[in-house]
Amino acid sequence: MKAPTKLRASALIFIDKKVVITKHDVPDYGVYYLLPGGGVELGESPEEALRREVKEECGIEIDIKRLVYYKSGYTDQENYLDLIFLCEAKGRDMIAKDPDGNVKEIETASPDRLREIRFFPKQIVKFNLSDIPQEATFLGKFKYPED
Repeated sequence: MKAPTKLRASALIFIDKKVVITKHDVPDYGVYYLLPGGGVELGESPEEALRREVKEECGIEIDIKRLVYYKSGYTDQENYLDLIFLCEAKGRDMIAKDPDGNVKEIETASPDRLREIRFFPKQIVKFNLSDIPQEATFLGKFKYPED
């Protein structure tokens, strides 16, 4: 039986040399941080989903520059593909207004802070984030949940 694949699009946004991240707090899992973004819905392109998700989660519009990282993951029932795009914010007035209530806060964090907190995908913190690759870099294949 072929496993279904979930597709996620994430935004790597820099403001004053810091990365925009979203804070989540889930019962039985705790506090963790993600790049803004979310699932691609049926009939939607990753870019369309990313614009929608960043607007929903952060309240800002973005310009998508290019794909910079991607990673695959899996559980016992599904495969995942996370596409990470370098983006530019069209505004700075961000507010956590996620209609699903998953995003508790919007923050900007230095690359050093990303190493100290429970941040996903943690694989990108091994890179110097000021040196974004010119071509998309594969971060690897990982079993979820990852800690």
